[in-house]
Amino acid sequence: MQPNRITRRTHIYTECNTTGSPDGIHPRVLRELCVEICKPLFLMFQDSFISGIVPEDWRKADVVPIFKKGLKFVPGNYRPVSLTSVAGKVFEGLLRDNIQEFIGRYNVIGKNQHGFMKHRSCQTNLITFYEEVSRSIDQGVAVDVIYLDFAKAFDTVPHKRLLFKLRKNGLDENTCSWIENWLKDRVQRVVINGTFSRWTPVVSGVPQGCVIGPILFNLFINDLEIGIESHVSVFADDTKLGKVIQCEQDVTSLQRDLDRLGDWALKWQMKFNLDKCKVMHFGVKNTQVIYTLNGTELGKSKQEKDLGIIIDFKLSNNVQCQTAAAKASKVSALKGEFTHGMKT
Repeated sequence: MQPNRITRRTHIYTECNTTGSPDGIHPRVLRELCVEICKPLFLMFQDSFISGIVPEDWRKADVVPIFKKGLKFVPGNYRPVSLTSVAGKVFEGLLRDNIQEFIGRYNVIGKNQHGFMKHRSCQTNLITFYEEVSRSIDQGVAVDVIYLDFAKAFDTVPHKRLLFKLRKNGLDENTCSWIENWLKDRVQRVVINGTFSRWTPVVSGVPQGCVIGPILFNLFINDLEIGIESHVSVFADDTKLGKVIQCEQDVTSLQRDLDRLGDWALKWQMKFNLDKCKVMHFGVKNTQVIYTLNGTELGKSKQEKDLGIIIDFKLSNNVQCQTAAAKASKVSALKGEFTHGMKT
């Protein structure tokens, strides 16, 4: 944990944060004084890591609901983003760097996880998966793809099971003890238009918006694909299975994988949003069989939005191109109106 890394991290997390945090310290204060406070922060971080004790203010979060899509009066259509202490985020960034270095050195995370991993991205996820699907279709073979959706994945991770998996994956005890204390006695409040709710305890999950949350989630679901026979592709909590279907045994194999995933979710206290879990049948020779997850028949889909890209059962990019063109046209029109308004 070097002082120059602290200075660099302070610049990063204060540049992208312009609002206050629960500890009452405005990001600009840290940004303007980062050189002067570098050594005190270093000593505080070092003491916190060695003792495993996390400052109380670092375990508080102001939750801001960010609208996703759908009806604005439906709470489920908002993503809760946690605003936390910037000083705490600086330390989280340093800890995340150490965890990522450990993960990379020992290949802890499976190759099919593309989320929040070095040299992997949405693009690598989509290209590697659909390249295989496309190749099979070109050969005249049917392919079934299952799109899976966890219900409130980040918010429902059970803390004790997460800590068990961190230790099982080989993280050192100092790191695990610090994370355990970081998760303990967390509280949060909702902030809307400057109005605050009362503080409420957080009994599960990793805060969306925190720095180490994504890497902790990756470690938690790292064993998801153990025993799975189909092609698995994961980006954080977005998971899909792909299987070439040439005979009854292939159908049985894919259904067996779904049963395994259902058992995994039950064991680790996670839930699938069954209404959003879909199957898409590719290929003209596809018999379109029925699959179930946790005893519920999966709905069939002819079009899905996968990591921001619209995929249809023909693997055509027409809809995606039309959607992108429509968005570009809107932006262009708004830009024209803005420019015209500035001139007048």
